[in-house]
Amino acid sequence: MPINEEEFKIYDPYDAYLNEVGDDQLKFNELNNKIRGLPRSLFDFIFDVLPADFIKDRISLALGLNENQSQETSKIVMEIILTDVYLGNVIQEIKNRLNIDEQKSKTIAGLIVTELFAPILEELKKIHVEKFAKNLPPQPQQQDDRIVNLKQSL
Repeated sequence: MPINEEEFKIYDPYDAYLNEVGDDQLKFNELNNKIRGLPRSLFDFIFDVLPADFIKDRISLALGLNENQSQETSKIVMEIILTDVYLGNVIQEIKNRLNIDEQKSKTIAGLIVTELFAPILEELKKIHVEKFAKNLPPQPQQQDDRIVNLKQSL
C-alpha cells in the first residue's frame, strides 16, 4: 500500500529526521551538508521511496510497532546512513530507543542490515570503517604458538 504524505513523517528516514530537526536552521544546514557529502548510492537511497515502504510494511506493521517506535526506527536508519550511529551498535541502539527486548531488536536490526541496506551495504560499511575504525580500541594481537620469539628465548 502506498505511503501517504502524513506517513512520510513516520516511515521515511529523511522526513522523520527532518521532523526532528524542526525549524533549527543550523541543524538543517548540517543535515544538508552531510547528505551532500555522501556517496551517490547513499544519496539516491535516502530519496527513494523504498526505505519508507520497507520500514512501514516489513518492520512496523509486521512487528507491531507503534507510531513513535516506527518514527524512531526511521531516524535510526537515517543516522546510520549519515554515520551518526555506528552500524555495529544498531541492535543496542534499537533496543534502547524503541524500548523493546533484545530479540525484537535483533529482528529489526537484521531486517534493516540484510534486507533494507542490501543495495548499499558495502558502501555503508566502507564509510563506517572510515569514520569509526580510528575510534575503536586496537585489537590485541593473537600470539601464534608456532612462532618462536628469539629475543625471549635468549
